[in-house]
Amino acid sequence: MPRVPGKMGRQIKFYFGLIFAGGLLLALPAVWAQYPLQYPAESEVRKDGTAILIEDYATPPLSSQLMGQPYPPPIDYHAQLARIVSMRSEPADVPLASARFFVADMNGNLYILDKATKKFTPYITLVDIFPRYSTDRLTTGIQAIAFDPNYAKNGKFYTVHSEDPSKPGAVMPTNAHTPGLNLDGYAPTAVTKPPVGDYLNESVLVEWTDTNIKNSTFEGTAREILRVGFSTLIHPMDDVVFNPLAKPGSPDYENLYVSLGDGGSGETPGAIHVIPQSLNALPGKIIRITPNLALRPKDKLGENGRYRIPSTGPDPNPFLSVAGARPEIFAFGFRNPHRMDWDAASNLLLVNDIGLHSWEEINIVTKGGNYGYGEREGNELMIVTSSGKTGTQVHPQIPFPETDLLTVDGMEKPVAPIYPVATYSHVEGDAIGSGFVYRGKLMPRMAGKYIFTDLTTGRIFYADLNEMIASHSLRGKQAPIHEIQVMYKSPYDQAAQNPVQRRMYDIVAETFAHKDGVANPDSPQGVLPGAATATGGWRGKAFLQGSVDPYGVPYGGGRADVRLSMGGDGEIYIMSKSDGMIRKMTAVVTPPPASSAMAAH
Repeated sequence: MPRVPGKMGRQIKFYFGLIFAGGLLLALPAVWAQYPLQYPAESEVRKDGTAILIEDYATPPLSSQLMGQPYPPPIDYHAQLARIVSMRSEPADVPLASARFFVADMNGNLYILDKATKKFTPYITLVDIFPRYSTDRLTTGIQAIAFDPNYAKNGKFYTVHSEDPSKPGAVMPTNAHTPGLNLDGYAPTAVTKPPVGDYLNESVLVEWTDTNIKNSTFEGTAREILRVGFSTLIHPMDDVVFNPLAKPGSPDYENLYVSLGDGGSGETPGAIHVIPQSLNALPGKIIRITPNLALRPKDKLGENGRYRIPSTGPDPNPFLSVAGARPEIFAFGFRNPHRMDWDAASNLLLVNDIGLHSWEEINIVTKGGNYGYGEREGNELMIVTSSGKTGTQVHPQIPFPETDLLTVDGMEKPVAPIYPVATYSHVEGDAIGSGFVYRGKLMPRMAGKYIFTDLTTGRIFYADLNEMIASHSLRGKQAPIHEIQVMYKSPYDQAAQNPVQRRMYDIVAETFAHKDGVANPDSPQGVLPGAATATGGWRGKAFLQGSVDPYGVPYGGGRADVRLSMGGDGEIYIMSKSDGMIRKMTAVVTPPPASSAMAAH
């Protein structure tokens, strides 16, 4: 891999021959950012002139968390106004796929959104069906939805939701308020418990079969696939996806990939700290299972009898022969792999892993890979006994090993961790949101760019996919991250004739106030609900003064809570929980430079 002489700021340009990534051999030029191998003292993300026009798209119904109240609870205007967390299109061969979205609100509803009228119709109200349905925590509620590749014919789709095992009442669902739901034959599964310690939260993977996918009501059956217990109330089961390139006859056809957070175990000193690195536990993993029991009958049956595990043919799961390992595991060593994007054009599975106190990560996930948590975060050692600080943040500093290997129980040899392909520190924000490689038509200049958010600040970033591929598992040579400037015309500013540059944080705060949202009572500066260190978090009731963005502009406290979804047409939509809104990226106003990585800093 010859090196081109010369430096440009903190970036180094390489040319390389063949790199293996995601099952493809790629011959690509790459430009890597040379990041210092220590925690930064200042921002490493810069604006490069890229600006995108964002427009209001749809307004979901207001909703609130249960917090021990009967459903539906009164609207709490001090809290997030609608916790929209996932928006998915049906497969392209479905009659109504181009006319509607399925939208998940963590507070209990799965809606159908009509694209023409922007009307939301409740499709399944999960809180009416599952007596122990939980919305009481930031990360609890319905998390995700995925459609079976054969949905056009079988009507099957999958959801993930949270349940509180301490709630009174039966674990068995009810159809008292959902007459179209046939529960004959439904049976809850046994909880897959953490290998050590107790569990406080359960995530439930459910298969639904709709007998009529041409209307906006659910008529059909439900089947519980998997129920997993988590050590704490954070970081539950997160996302579900199918391989979009796997067609009938492929060994990966109808295999469901499920991301599971670590349940807070990796940041907890003691026995449960090792769970993300333990192959005998499901938390902190990406798993791969086959819900269709009849598809490959020779494959291993899951221990609850509800799914199979890819175990025969040319592409079995990687840890089948490891003593004591859960055979479902596809990759491990994650904290909170919040969202997944399987980019069909590159055949890459990209996973955003929310960090603890230091680094946010984008990872290219490969079969059998160890992604390091809770011993590594970003490019650094994570020292859990020092409040989760990294090796360069403690005093004296703890040097990084010359050869980076992790001992994993059951593995004959130590394992080298795989480093993220892009990272940003908590100088920039608090928690990475969802992201997608852009493949739509409205913004052709962003083609091949991975666009993603920081949840709490609402900042929107991008990294070049080719540069991410080139940096795969190279410590300290992550792809550069650039901030996208947002152009927006406020519906509340009648004097403005044209869109102006705004922060997503300010857009969300303005809409929250205009929808009668009430500033946080613990602080007159808490203009948004919740708490986030980057915007002015709380420690008890002591408001942290002076929180500003990397350009010196103050925030106002709370969480914008901004995520992305991609429609079936490849366009990107912006969901913000605090103001309960869905917006859309509609045009590139100012394009990225021709060589975006060169202009990053």
